[in-house]
Amino acid sequence: MKQKQLLSFLVCILMLSSCAAPTDSTLDSGLTLRVYFADAEEIRLLPLEDYVFGALAAEMPANYAPEALKCQAIAARTRAVAQSRAFGGNGCVRHPDCDICTDSACCQAYQTDAQLHARWGSEYVVLRARIDRAVRATDGLLLTSGGLPIEVLYHACSGGKTEDAAAVFASAKPYLVSVDSPGEEGYAGFRADASFSCEEAADLLLRAFPGCGVTADTLPSAIRLQSTTASGRVATLLVGSQTVRGADFRKALSLRSTYFTWEADGDRIVFHTVGYGHGVGLSQAGAQAMAADGADFAEILAHYYPGTQLTRMDKTGFSGS
Repeated sequence: MKQKQLLSFLVCILMLSSCAAPTDSTLDSGLTLRVYFADAEEIRLLPLEDYVFGALAAEMPANYAPEALKCQAIAARTRAVAQSRAFGGNGCVRHPDCDICTDSACCQAYQTDAQLHARWGSEYVVLRARIDRAVRATDGLLLTSGGLPIEVLYHACSGGKTEDAAAVFASAKPYLVSVDSPGEEGYAGFRADASFSCEEAADLLLRAFPGCGVTADTLPSAIRLQSTTASGRVATLLVGSQTVRGADFRKALSLRSTYFTWEADGDRIVFHTVGYGHGVGLSQAGAQAMAADGADFAEILAHYYPGTQLTRMDKTGFSGS
């Protein structure tokens, strides 16, 4: 199957070196996506680059540096092409008759022009132009490995070091490994606290981990760290009588990341988090920091997805067969 995908994709693309920048000409892949709009509960057909515009605008602040915006545009495009059934992808997991959906918890966020008008208000014209320039500057560019689009993952802020995919999703990828991500301290919410009454925390933990036996009276001592990942995040904890994954614990309490510690504060328990998101792949805050230091999008993407190549879809070669 992978070989068939590769042969099909090679017919459709023009390979670039990982350091190459895009030309000034605009290329149209010809790919139309079947997109499930979660809010409207309907399917719409969107040209690839139109989709990339809405995904970029929804997934990254439009006032980020141009090179960071270009990184996100390429990431959004790569995810869409990798999932597209025209290319041979599996489509959206929750909506298998579609290529991708607008639910960020499933695929990628997306905002329509009307939603952007409402969100940006008087800044609409300026911010829309920034998004448009990033999409046009990277038109048709994808990240590939072994000739195929990569599995793109990204997050808001790593907390200073990204995570290995295998530590979060139990699926290793050579380009989704832990790397340093300096300069993120200026990100709003780089450090944050989440406070719960012990009764509230116990209730949430019992819902997530039935039978663990925690009670308000046993917190916080009923939570004990068992292991951390190579990046320093929580890998496993003992919650009462159960061993749970850090990622599952984070979900149970809606914490910002698995990069956390905790302490008692009277009759409350406080979690101190660093970063925001799962920590795998591109750190948007890290991309912003690298761009501010003068790195271009190719350098940033090579750092966060080591060993990948920038590949441009061919204007006339994408047949979808």
